[in-house]
Amino acid sequence: MEPSSPPFLLAKLTPLHSEQLLQGLNLLRQHQELCDVVLRVGEAKIHAHKVVLASISPYFKAMFTGNLSEKENAEVEFQCVDEAALQAIVEYAYTGTVFISQDTVESLLPAANLLQVKLVVKECCAFLESQLEPGNCIGISRFAETYGCHELCLAANKFICRNFEDVCQTEEFFELTHSELDEIVSSDCLNVATEETVFYALESWIKYDVQERQKYLAQLLHCVRLPLLSVKFLTRLYEANHLIRDDHTCKHLLNEALKYHFMPEHRLSHQTMLLTRPRCAPKVLCAVGGKAGLFACLESMEMYFPQNDSWIGLAPLSIPRYEFGVCVLEQKMYVVGGIATHVCQGISYRKHESSVECWDPDTNTWSSLERMFESRSTLGVAVLAGELYALGGYDGQSYLRSVEKYMPKVKEWQLVAPMSRTRSCFAAAVLDGMIYAIGGYGPAHMNRYGLGPSSAQLAPAQPLGSLHILPALMNRYRLGLSSAQLAPAQPLGRLINPSPAHMSSMERYDPSKNSWETVASMADKRINFGVGVMLGFIFVVGGHNGVSHLSSIERYDPHQNQWTVCRPMKEPRTGVGAAVIDNHLYVVGGHSGSSYLNTVQRYEPISDSWLDSAGMMYCRCNFGLTAL
Repeated sequence: MEPSSPPFLLAKLTPLHSEQLLQGLNLLRQHQELCDVVLRVGEAKIHAHKVVLASISPYFKAMFTGNLSEKENAEVEFQCVDEAALQAIVEYAYTGTVFISQDTVESLLPAANLLQVKLVVKECCAFLESQLEPGNCIGISRFAETYGCHELCLAANKFICRNFEDVCQTEEFFELTHSELDEIVSSDCLNVATEETVFYALESWIKYDVQERQKYLAQLLHCVRLPLLSVKFLTRLYEANHLIRDDHTCKHLLNEALKYHFMPEHRLSHQTMLLTRPRCAPKVLCAVGGKAGLFACLESMEMYFPQNDSWIGLAPLSIPRYEFGVCVLEQKMYVVGGIATHVCQGISYRKHESSVECWDPDTNTWSSLERMFESRSTLGVAVLAGELYALGGYDGQSYLRSVEKYMPKVKEWQLVAPMSRTRSCFAAAVLDGMIYAIGGYGPAHMNRYGLGPSSAQLAPAQPLGSLHILPALMNRYRLGLSSAQLAPAQPLGRLINPSPAHMSSMERYDPSKNSWETVASMADKRINFGVGVMLGFIFVVGGHNGVSHLSSIERYDPHQNQWTVCRPMKEPRTGVGAAVIDNHLYVVGGHSGSSYLNTVQRYEPISDSWLDSAGMMYCRCNFGLTAL
């Protein structure tokens, strides 16, 4: 009779065997049995087995198997290793565990690094990364660089940049060398609300030891992107800061920054573009929602990577939307209002929304936030000083001029001063601490109140001599702004004919005054157009003027209060998306008048020319596009 089962068994007891082996070896070590080496640190002696140490450390393996004298020695002396750290590494060799704390990591990591125990080094780095905070991140960065822990150093430097506004108030910051400070404030990744933060940080560092450090002022001032500072701030620096006023190089730097504001032709040079590159500059485009046909409403999202000219799909919206606002706040993307498609008992219907969704790029997930006070489609959105503004739009019954802002720290909406007129299908932009509301649908009769564009035009800038430009520009700043002020907008309660019309008008909001003022109008009327801000200008592109789809592009200079027409696109587009990456304006999707588009064009301001980029995965019109 043949046996019903094999006459052998191969038992796989690997986990149990490994654990038992380690326990047995550790008992031998603890009882000092079969040990063949003693590690001596000062007066302390640590008994161990060469084969165990060599198995976890290339350093020990080379020592005990190579031609070194320690190969035959029964005792090895260590002079540059902490006793407790060496003991912890030997314990790890026999147990696979190591105790890491704030008290031990500073001695344990160097010892593990010297002995090439990579897993212990890795765990020490992970522990230090988990302990990063504004008060210790600079020290951890230095520590990591000293011992060649590149990933930890990168994480610490990233933390410094991301939390710079807190880091620059710590003791470690004031103890930086000038070269270390230069490297930090030169970073494109510095997370600051305005460039003023960078200047004040440098000023505080110098004043910490002014006698020794004032000689570095000019060198460090080169790291501040001075053209991004307001004219008011620059003139105040010259008047109030004697360290800058008394330094020829510093005065020259301020001079060049003021040229940027008052001489628009200087902005389109390559060097100026480098000096005005925003901190934490966006690297990718995100396109979300919109319409792909008369009845096709989208919830999909895709991301564009300029470095390889390609798009990928990402997590969709919770519901299909179009004609909403989109913006980026604290490195997250917000989708605000719009018209959404809902399904109830198998019946599809569309609704003007007050809801807000937020997309987290770290997790590729969407979450819902607090609703606005009013439902808004075809609205404008803007981010200023860490707060999200929702402007105007249409609620399904009325065109709106109300404005509300979302404060993420308290998770609340708050009403602010309304615009001077109702606006929908318009664009909003932020420049120099102001919010601009541009074009759109509005009351057809508004000009009867005398709010036309001509009253806002300023005379062109006059050439200024290079030797005395600073005081000349300061005087021009003091005198010039007042000439652009307009009478307050009249109340809208007397509207006779509320039917909307295409507008070219523009107004701007000053948050310090909580008020709006009318400024220069565009050359053309526009609705459903794209907007982008770069090089100190506002660019508007495409749209519809009530007669035809537009391919034109205009550029607004806030200091001259004038619009300039630029080279038009290759084809007209309305319902188009626009966003800026690396001082290039990307114009995406829209409708040509005959078809929905997925094509992308890129405008280069230096050459005033257009180039083609890879098209989106979907055709989109009246969608959201932003740079992240």
